[in-house]
Amino acid sequence: MEVNLLEREIYNHLIKVLRDYPNIERYVLDRETELRFPWRESDNNVGGGKSNVMTNTSELMAITIADDRRLTNLERNKKVVERCLGNADEDTVVIINELYIKQHPTLTIQGVAQKLNLSVPSVKRRRQRFLEDLREELGW
Repeated sequence: MEVNLLEREIYNHLIKVLRDYPNIERYVLDRETELRFPWRESDNNVGGGKSNVMTNTSELMAITIADDRRLTNLERNKKVVERCLGNADEDTVVIINELYIKQHPTLTIQGVAQKLNLSVPSVKRRRQRFLEDLREELGW
């Protein structure tokens, strides 16, 4: 069976969203800091000439925190993952936590199946159902 490349990319992106979930608060804080204090190249021009230094504070921040696409996506991803985890049964939450959200995952699908006293196909079905719900919630 040939794996659809688009499906594989979507699957990989869903896994990335899950793996990023525990760090989203830090990512949001980092991004807000970037927006509040943007890096500016120092001006080594000592001679005359027109200054290109902006004096209006609103001009210094090209993108506001409220309009930043990356921040919006981070916050949306967090809410979607929380909603999907909230709608999932206890075993599915354990499966997703053990395989993707845990800081240092140590269990494979077989290990999770043993831990939960489920069959491997059952663990795979629950994982697949969760990923399909996540995909739908994200609008893909």
